[in-house]
Amino acid sequence: MKYIKLYFQYAKLSIMSKLSYKSNTIIGIAAFLFTEITSILTLFIIVSQVPSLEGWNMYQIGLLYGITNLAIGLDHLFTDKLWNVAYFEVRSGTMDSLFLRPIPVLFQTIALEIQLEALGEILTAIFLIIFCSCNLSLIVTFESVLLLVVGIIGAALLITSFKIIIASMAFAFKRTGPFLQIVYNFSNYSKYPLTIFPKIIRFAFTFLIPLGLCVFFPVTNLFNPSSIGINPYLLVAIIIVVTAIILTLAILIWSKFAKRYESTGS
Repeated sequence: MKYIKLYFQYAKLSIMSKLSYKSNTIIGIAAFLFTEITSILTLFIIVSQVPSLEGWNMYQIGLLYGITNLAIGLDHLFTDKLWNVAYFEVRSGTMDSLFLRPIPVLFQTIALEIQLEALGEILTAIFLIIFCSCNLSLIVTFESVLLLVVGIIGAALLITSFKIIIASMAFAFKRTGPFLQIVYNFSNYSKYPLTIFPKIIRFAFTFLIPLGLCVFFPVTNLFNPSSIGINPYLLVAIIIVVTAIILTLAILIWSKFAKRYESTGS
């Protein structure tokens, strides 16, 4: 309860800080809205030129794209400060104050910033999900909705976990932002059906960076439950366990690398 209350205090201060420059915040949200709308329009223009892609039509791909973007947007909203750690906060020595406080550094890093610009990403994703769902015949049951919700949360936590792992390496190497950008860009492939990729990519997104496990299979379950080849409740359990393991591993890696932090001004 102590950390929950503390998190909301940090979040409140972050939001107040953002809203003190309302024009910047509005421009940032609008910029993300424009970027996402442009990406979605490009996707629909390309996909509309073919009847189907490995059995997926335009609206099915759009739904998968929107659900993946929703997970990415949630991560962006709550953990964006990890990018700062990976790029420059270790090199500049600005993290000194976090290490001096009697509060876990990772907790402070995540709690200190709520990135309101991500609302543009989230709103666009929600609109795309609703629009595509209205143009599809979905099999909506309790287990399919549960699987989808758990999958979205799991995907967001997985993205956060990999950000934590790579950002933590900056404590040893001073700057890991470019590497984080590469991994983040690679995760964008999870916005598309796994079946269109070579086996090695499918393997990576199912077992190594299991975003496909969290989004592809739950979305597929909405169209054809029998095609996923596994009981939805069992898949929910697998997603929870896998996400918990990777998140725990990420926290342990952060703790290990944080011990190597040295204050620097260069």
